[in-house]
Amino acid sequence: MSIPLLSFKQAFTAQGINYYSFLNETTSPEKYASSQLKYKIFCCLWAIASIFHMANFNGFSINLTFFLLTASAIGLMAKPSSTVRLLIFISLQMYQAATDMPRVSNHWILYTFVNLTILQSYVYLIIKRKSFYIDKVELLETFAPLVRMELIALYFFAVFHKLNAGFFNTENSCAVEFLMLQNNYYNFLPSSKTLLTLNIYFTLVVETLIPLLICFRKTRYAGILLGLLFHLVLAYNPLNGFYDFSSTVFALYFLFTSNSFSNKIHTLYLKTIQRKSALKKRLLQFNIVNFAVFSLSILFVLFLINVYTRAFQDYFRHVLWTAYSLTFIIVFVLSMRKKEKSDNTRTFTFAHYSLLLFPVLVFLNGLSPYLGLKTESSYAMFSNLRTEGGITNHFIVPVSTQIFDYQKDVVQVVSSSDPFLQEVAQEGKMLVFLHFRKHVRKNLPANVTYIRNGVKQTFELSKAAHTHELLQSSYLLDKTMEFRAFHPSGEPPCSH
Repeated sequence: MSIPLLSFKQAFTAQGINYYSFLNETTSPEKYASSQLKYKIFCCLWAIASIFHMANFNGFSINLTFFLLTASAIGLMAKPSSTVRLLIFISLQMYQAATDMPRVSNHWILYTFVNLTILQSYVYLIIKRKSFYIDKVELLETFAPLVRMELIALYFFAVFHKLNAGFFNTENSCAVEFLMLQNNYYNFLPSSKTLLTLNIYFTLVVETLIPLLICFRKTRYAGILLGLLFHLVLAYNPLNGFYDFSSTVFALYFLFTSNSFSNKIHTLYLKTIQRKSALKKRLLQFNIVNFAVFSLSILFVLFLINVYTRAFQDYFRHVLWTAYSLTFIIVFVLSMRKKEKSDNTRTFTFAHYSLLLFPVLVFLNGLSPYLGLKTESSYAMFSNLRTEGGITNHFIVPVSTQIFDYQKDVVQVVSSSDPFLQEVAQEGKMLVFLHFRKHVRKNLPANVTYIRNGVKQTFELSKAAHTHELLQSSYLLDKTMEFRAFHPSGEPPCSH
């Protein structure tokens, strides 16, 4: 088929271009239209998740990258059908994550892997179709199975990492600390020792059930609903703004839903627009009643803003997250009433073996602590897992699986002019040498005394040669490996 010449606008916006139609390869025009709608809604949910991420640390305007990422997210929501806007958005997100590495949160590194998967799927389809115009439905059906695998991998490690002595220790378990903090803040549940202990097992059971249920079509809706409720509650924990993690999971759950959920969202959206138009026409007819209703509505909204401003400091959690998450869950429950007559979608069927690259990397990233690699950004968040210094508290994986020695090379800080290192020394913690070396090279403390391999050494900046071991660097290791400080003995306390 000959390809016609395109104007710059056509080439950039893909308007009026349709070299091929994926409709010819789908079961029906109705399903194709529903899948197009699903693609657009996912783009909106994905953009919203990034906004919740930035809201967690007020990052909308920290620097130009965050500002552009915010603007691109809003632009994508305004026109989710635009492939160009999606590519700009995911490119900015990946660039931002790359600049922050290795200090990247667990959900944000998963977010990056998902965007890499979308980009790889797009490139794969360009090569397959020999065209830059890619059908949205085919793009969705190419990356969705891969992203589903990545979410399942996340849940696998979220549970597997917790199978350690520290997580089951009621004195240190993150499950206990989470519940205590939530109870202290909201004060609506009893804090008996029995309840705190049960929460350890409850957390593991729920996090195990969610991926198991959503893997199978008959139990999928129950699993999604359980996950939505679990992450809804988790987002209110005062320890952290977990709505960034929860909103990411919400968007990924959407890829497991049938088209009935997308259709329900669209139907409610259209009804809302119609009611808005009808209400607008009614209020534009001037009379005393309309004027009073309009004025009282404004005063009531201002009153609510005043109340919420005084009651909650984190308005993104208590106002926007509450509104977003409850709306999502309610619409999902309403869509559960209508099951599709035929859903031939294969949940994990992928188009080509080369597309498994990033799902495999997601899984390997979770294995990092057991391989002797990084302990941060490996989905071991708040799991009480300890694998450093030739010791592990995991019930299943022994230290012998660590084929890399990075975690075995550790440093005990004795004293330092650097505030962070001095705090580590006072708390009796230890550092992986790579972490210690990177901190010293970056912050250049005047002096630091430390013990490595049983040998006590002192680093003095004024006397150190440029060849000193603490002033050396490895760009690849420094960019990809991040380690937490750890206690040399006993069960580790709850930490990220």
